Amino acid sequence: MKMVKKMVAVVAALTLTIGMVSTAMAASWQTYFGLNKGWYEGMKAKITSNSATGWTVKASDIGWGGCWGGQVHQKATIKKGQQYNIKFTIKSSKLDKWVYLKIGDDKGKKMNLGKWIDCKKGKSVTVNQTFTANYDGDSIYFGIGGDFGDRSGVKTDEDAKVRYKYAPNKKLDSRLGSDAAAGHPTVISVTGFSFGAPASNGGSSNGSSNGTVNSNGTVNTVTTSDGTVATGDFTPIACGATAVLAAAAIVVFAKRRQED
Repeated sequence: MKMVKKMVAVVAALTLTIGMVSTAMAASWQTYFGLNKGWYEGMKAKITSNSATGWTVKASDIGWGGCWGGQVHQKATIKKGQQYNIKFTIKSSKLDKWVYLKIGDDKGKKMNLGKWIDCKKGKSVTVNQTFTANYDGDSIYFGIGGDFGDRSGVKTDEDAKVRYKYAPNKKLDSRLGSDAAAGHPTVISVTGFSFGAPASNGGSSNGSSNGTVNSNGTVNTVTTSDGTVATGDFTPIACGATAVLAAAAIVVFAKRRQED
């Protein structure tokens, strides 16, 4: 009987540990690919990896309906007046691709951070920027659809004028040669993602050694390596430690019950 009680305690502890770690490491990114949904101007793609620290999208057709023809996004709690740091490394495997990062309201008109990232074919760009939020917000968006700089005035692109103000290259994906480039495939990946309060007050908003962040919020320097950025996200470890402590408590409790 004592052996059965011990086994039950161990199983309960293991279940608790696995459950907590699984929750901490659960995929956190949502997607929208326009062509998949029947919008012929949008991106045709699928997400092939999804974790708290990044994602990978395999696109067979980047589309021409603007950056929001393909989206990867997640929820985030953003409070006006507070400082935040966002850090990640991004790469486009098969073609030069502009990617738009938006931290603002849903319509993209009130921007806490707007940034066009110049992803040269096969190169990696590391973004590491600290900013102060001007507005409350609840999301982080990557716009990865084909954008040729021609969406101003389109009803479905309410933020076009705002986002194009941040664009250092007004033609954006048109540099690929022509609108026919909309049919090009590529794999876009983000690794080493983290978002939250700055690690210290000494954090810089001028970018990392692998990329230069311009005053208008764009990144125009790419690396020649595939290095990733440490996330500083210890949530899974913390949850694991909590679970181990809980497991120990269960075993001790079972042992005391047996002795009583």
